[in-house]
Amino acid sequence: MNTKLIIPLTLTTSLSLISSAVIAENSTDSKIFIGEVIEVKGEKSSSLTPDIAGSVDVIGREQLENEHVNITMDLFKKVPGVYFSRFNQGIISADIAIRGYNGEGSMPHTKLLIDGVPSNLHNGLNEMDALFPLEISQIEVVKGTNDPRYGLHNLAGNINIKSRKDFNDNEIEVLAGSFGTQEIQTYIANQSGKLSQHYFAGYRATDGYRDNAELDKHTFSGKWFYELSPQTDMGFIARYFKYDAQAPGYLTQEEAKKDPKQSAIYAQNDEGSKTTQHVSAHVNHAFSDDSVLDFKIYQQRFERERFVRYTESSSQQERQENEKQYGFILNYTQQLNEDWLVQSGIDYQHQSNRHQRIKTEQQQRINPTRDHNFDFITYGGFAQVEHKLHERVTWVAGLRVDKLDGDFTDEISQVDRKINDYGTIVQPKFSLITQPTDELTVFANWGESFQAGVGKSAYSVEETSFDASKNTGWELGSKWVPVPDLTLRLSAWHQDASDELVQKTDGSGDFANVGETERKGWDFAFQWAVSNAVYIWGSYTDQEAILTKPGAQAIENKGNWLRSVPDYTASFGVDYWVLEDLKASAYGSYQGDYHLSNSNDNNKYGQYSIIDVALDYQLDWGNIGLRINNVFDRYYEYVYLLGDETIHSPGDGIGANLSFSYRF
Repeated sequence: MNTKLIIPLTLTTSLSLISSAVIAENSTDSKIFIGEVIEVKGEKSSSLTPDIAGSVDVIGREQLENEHVNITMDLFKKVPGVYFSRFNQGIISADIAIRGYNGEGSMPHTKLLIDGVPSNLHNGLNEMDALFPLEISQIEVVKGTNDPRYGLHNLAGNINIKSRKDFNDNEIEVLAGSFGTQEIQTYIANQSGKLSQHYFAGYRATDGYRDNAELDKHTFSGKWFYELSPQTDMGFIARYFKYDAQAPGYLTQEEAKKDPKQSAIYAQNDEGSKTTQHVSAHVNHAFSDDSVLDFKIYQQRFERERFVRYTESSSQQERQENEKQYGFILNYTQQLNEDWLVQSGIDYQHQSNRHQRIKTEQQQRINPTRDHNFDFITYGGFAQVEHKLHERVTWVAGLRVDKLDGDFTDEISQVDRKINDYGTIVQPKFSLITQPTDELTVFANWGESFQAGVGKSAYSVEETSFDASKNTGWELGSKWVPVPDLTLRLSAWHQDASDELVQKTDGSGDFANVGETERKGWDFAFQWAVSNAVYIWGSYTDQEAILTKPGAQAIENKGNWLRSVPDYTASFGVDYWVLEDLKASAYGSYQGDYHLSNSNDNNKYGQYSIIDVALDYQLDWGNIGLRINNVFDRYYEYVYLLGDETIHSPGDGIGANLSFSYRF
């Protein structure tokens, strides 16, 4: 039977057996919180909670603390509606996608924040590997176009990863596993009077499943927070991260299927490194119980250097990206009375970037092919008002505006460019939340978001005026709690884009306007605690991504499926407490196949179903954990169309690891 049919049948069968369950609360200790409302909280006053209605999912410590991954993105396997492009090429390992967009990095669409600080690379790729699982408090994913808090890259939604600031346990954890994998993580926190301190250190090394796939990474972070007064908290966060990795290269289809562990012979000299340096200051002040100010200022640097060769007939390239970012975020929330709540904010970010590409042979430089030096500046603001119209009806209206600035120099041609003049980008938002009964919540939202060019495509030789690509989306859904221990969510969504930009594959760094697009689908998610011993969860997303009005040069692609977007994604998991202190878990990740080009004239690739299992034994002093990934050793791969040939990167086969943690 086709996997696409198996998943909904499995979920339907599970739901037909329901008798009772547990709803995980939206807290750092929750399992998987399936919500329809996100509450934007002021730290000094939890009563100030303006709502943004939509599909919101939170993964808490209980589902994160014993995970072990080469790349942090793998922690998102349990998030409903999230899917991956797994390049498996050293420092460029994967990217995630939602709502019918691809994860190729060619279409920035998801805003990433770490502790509320923007953490996307300039091109929109998510850089989160500096966070190890033991340091993460929770992962929050908001999907849709109706969240006004963020502008650039907030096209289809946003992700906020929160690092730990708790005092529950000091902990050290060590791990050994397949492919020569070793890992150590340490979290230490203490509080002395009004000063709290939180430290984390992590190290991971592995030889990798494939040949020429060694990885070595380490990170250090410190967080210091001080209560200046009962109304004011001040904090400082610093983090350093280094990641070195080899790249096994791409194979032909025949080579990949015959021996997925092998490395491409021509890629034996491919490798790279990346670093992250981050500092930020955080201030939270409550003027009163009804008025809270939140301020963040930050500076960070992302550096990437790698040697890459895609096929035997192509040349090796050295690619260097040096990005410096600094900025601030200021939010203010005011409770006017019992029925009216207002939130507003402004933000600013300045990027100073240098992107270079150099033709090389066995890592020896021959000649430069790209040298882009540019400043990219974004600033914007938002306001939203929430009104409780009735005890069971609340509406939220918001407006966001953004502006772009900057300049660009091609250091090879010595041509200067100015930012495309998009004018002031206005994005209205609206949400409605109703609760017909105590058990049923119905939500609807509508909003606009935008996409602008990045890199060279964000600038023009002569100052010109363009409209940014506007995305208009809506969602209609419901969350039902038929019994206190069961949560079900079902929603339908739709998103249209004008003048959609996609990065060209010719190495120019420019983007092409593919025309108008339509994305739509439906999401189903549930969580259910059958008893004190059994907890299950699952999700299924069916989606379409269609090119509705292509440009004149590609009119034959009208109505075609957009490339690299799978037609479904799903997840399913079971936690079973065999004994009070012994938990057995199994969870699966499923994805449909996709076209490799907008012309839809190739075979479809990318479908997979991967099952992981785990055992965790809790002791008074810590935890012993056993994990087996891809327990059935299923073959899966990432496939890309380069010219007229497909190149293939197999995913990891079966692997196991054993971990020990000690709490003190």
